[in-house]
Amino acid sequence: MIREYFEDYVKCFPDKWSWNLKSSPDQHELYMRTRARRSKGSIGKNYDLLPDFYSIERDAGQFELDYVEWTDFFGLTWIGEKGVRAYAGAPNYQGNLYYYNKDDDECDEEGFSVTYDYDAYENQPPEDTYTRIKLRGIYHWIDTANVVDVSYKYIVENHLFKDTHIDLIYEDGERLTVFSEYDELIKGLLKHGKENLVNKIFDSMDEHFIKLRDSDREEERQFYPGKTAEEMFLS
Repeated sequence: MIREYFEDYVKCFPDKWSWNLKSSPDQHELYMRTRARRSKGSIGKNYDLLPDFYSIERDAGQFELDYVEWTDFFGLTWIGEKGVRAYAGAPNYQGNLYYYNKDDDECDEEGFSVTYDYDAYENQPPEDTYTRIKLRGIYHWIDTANVVDVSYKYIVENHLFKDTHIDLIYEDGERLTVFSEYDELIKGLLKHGKENLVNKIFDSMDEHFIKLRDSDREEERQFYPGKTAEEMFLS
């Protein structure tokens, strides 16, 4: 059974290049004086005047290079590396979903396949089995109906949930890990009658919270939420 569907995932693109300015205070200052431009109010839009790297990439291809340092006519040094990891994007207009199954004959080289049974719009995975959760801006549909055990893992540090995760465990031994964003997951577990598992998560979270409260480091104590996990998620 497929435990998780998702609308996008990070994929390796071996032939794409990434370009970054070589890091130094002088380079940053020169960049701000030459190529940088102020935003005109469009959130997320970059108005800086960047070089056109296409000819550099094509020239590097002639010599089978996968790493380049190139200096533009302002004296800015750019580092280019071939092979990037980026979001794959929707597989088609219908928005059909991905799932991971390394043994599927239809999967790509990284083990991801497309399901044509479900999509992100009109025919989402059934609510009697799956819960839709937004993780790092991407929607996932996770099987919360068949979870038989859970485990909340944490590190006491100067963050609350940043480096925590919840493992969902199924009867066949399969595990699924959810990081940092737990509101919808907890609602989904409760919706599917998993109150005992939610209480187990809350017990571990409360232990985490108390260790933050009692830490000998001020930068950790300030992240004590001042409430129980049940109060945080259910009140």
